[in-house]
Amino acid sequence: MSSIAFRRGRASGLRAIGNADADLLKHFDWVMFAATLLIVSFGIMMIYSTTTAAGPLVLNLVVLKQLIYGGVGLILMGILASIDYRFLANWTWVMYVVMLGLLALIFVIGRETFGSTRWIDIGPVALQPSELGKLVMVLVLAKFLADRPRGRSNLVRFLISLGLIALPFGLVFLQPDLGTSLVLAAVWVAMTLVSGTRWKYLVTLAALALPSGLVAWLWLLRPYQIARVIVFLNPEASELDGGYNIIQARISMGNGGLTGQGFMGGTQGQLDYLRVQHTDFIASVIGEEFGFVGMIALLLVYGLLLWRMIRVARLARDEYGELIAAGITTTFLFQIFVNVGMNMQLMPVTGIPLPLISYGGSSLVTLLAAQGILQSILMRHKKLNT
Repeated sequence: MSSIAFRRGRASGLRAIGNADADLLKHFDWVMFAATLLIVSFGIMMIYSTTTAAGPLVLNLVVLKQLIYGGVGLILMGILASIDYRFLANWTWVMYVVMLGLLALIFVIGRETFGSTRWIDIGPVALQPSELGKLVMVLVLAKFLADRPRGRSNLVRFLISLGLIALPFGLVFLQPDLGTSLVLAAVWVAMTLVSGTRWKYLVTLAALALPSGLVAWLWLLRPYQIARVIVFLNPEASELDGGYNIIQARISMGNGGLTGQGFMGGTQGQLDYLRVQHTDFIASVIGEEFGFVGMIALLLVYGLLLWRMIRVARLARDEYGELIAAGITTTFLFQIFVNVGMNMQLMPVTGIPLPLISYGGSSLVTLLAAQGILQSILMRHKKLNT
């Protein structure tokens, strides 16, 4: 009798676990997943276009690496979706310390490229800690702000959150990497606003930022960073130097017209007039090959993805989940806005990648992992029936 009761109890327990898993999967956002997969696939296709000469299909090393990064990112997405996101709150401060350590380690063993030291070579893999830092800071700020009551006007709370972001902001800025620094700043502003911080604190900080910006312009910014701003205002003044790629990007966009010149049919991209076209300026290649219609279609898919992310923030069962979703959404939105803007000569060149499309393992893996956390929040936004 006891063995029969044991088997029945075990079967009942397995059914309960199965029912809980089914309840979780019922809330998985397949629309967000499909939009993400579509953008990643399109990105790999565009990386192929920018790194391969027209002709027979050849799987080059750059495309192969991006495929591997995408696979690793999707595995991480699945793992993080299966884990209760609240478990991450126990490790945020450990992640914060490790992130600061990696950012500091860059100055010791980092590899310099184009005047900036952003990568640590680990065998065949180039790790960019600042990309990982974006997600870590979302988790750290969400934990800190959620532990304090919403709408609390305590100035100390505001200043501590500012201090938390200031450390990685400073280390990234000194690499120098102004683009990623701006992403961190945008994430902090968005998350503090969502958490109920008073506007007057941010307005005061913005007023103080004006003289700080002047100090940075005169003494902190590198010559090439200042040159980027000057070139942005008048690229024709240095059309064979700093303004060259801006002009080529503008030509690429114009060549696309309404429907584009076709996949791998763009002149500026295929003839290599446009530089770094598989990373920072991949949006210009998209505009040339698929035209205005293609760019609008891409932005619509991005819009669908952002809408589903905002939906996660709205449905989150606690402030911690809501703040994580707000931070991740801001990361995507800010990078899309800046990257497309600089490709259209609406903003200075800052080196911010186009999310899920530009080549880069650290960026792709981190953004896909972030998607997994969003799915975890959504899958657990209601209490499970046990």
